Amino acid sequence: MRLLLDAGNSRLKWALWDGRALHGQGALEHPGAAEAPWDALLDAAAQRMGLRHVDALWAVEVVGPAFRAACSAWARRRGWPEPRFLEADPAQHGIVSAYRDPGRLGRDRYAALVGARALGYESAVVVDCGTAVTLDRLLPGGRHSGGLILPGLGLMRRGLGLAPGVGGAVQGDASRVPAVCTGDAVAAGTLLGLAAAIDALTIRLGEPPPPAAVLLTGGDAPCLIPHLTCGVVPVPDLVLHGLARVSERG
Repeated sequence: MRLLLDAGNSRLKWALWDGRALHGQGALEHPGAAEAPWDALLDAAAQRMGLRHVDALWAVEVVGPAFRAACSAWARRRGWPEPRFLEADPAQHGIVSAYRDPGRLGRDRYAALVGARALGYESAVVVDCGTAVTLDRLLPGGRHSGGLILPGLGLMRRGLGLAPGVGGAVQGDASRVPAVCTGDAVAAGTLLGLAAAIDALTIRLGEPPPPAAVLLTGGDAPCLIPHLTCGVVPVPDLVLHGLARVSERG
């Protein structure tokens, strides 16, 4: 059994991979890379899964060296194998990016593209709705033609909360349209605005053909799905699916 970890900007996600399917998926929020209590988070993940031993440990991270050091020390204390960390390596994992510097493509985005292919999608727009929202175009043959990045819901709302006229009123009822108070206006405007942006940008990224499936993943995906019109396929653990495929290739 392999332990898979995805350390994102605001959550630590995990799953077990038995060579056929993911099991025991879960997630915990953290306050940010610099403040995150990685040991406690990793202990909590292992406890929730009831882990005593793993055959291998693979991780993808976008939070920097502190997580890598903490994860390696944590594994050693448990007597587990040294973690292996995903790098964006097209020679190994089958994704060739059009990025001017492919090494600058986020590892989580790279893993999600690998995951799309692992699930049988050769032509797709991959939308990851996390702290930031990323959209990436996958073409047949593992070609990544590029993508887009915009703020996620939390970043939008926190940014608006800093404006003097908003005064921190960013919590509200997103179902009230038109809104009659600032909190509701921010909640509804950011949610519906982000959904509209995703709808429009998936159309732009999906041209020219071949037709592309729209794969939706990330922590904010469930609240966005009811407001999207672009016919998405929800894939909650797309990054971990990609990491599982990478672990198979060793």
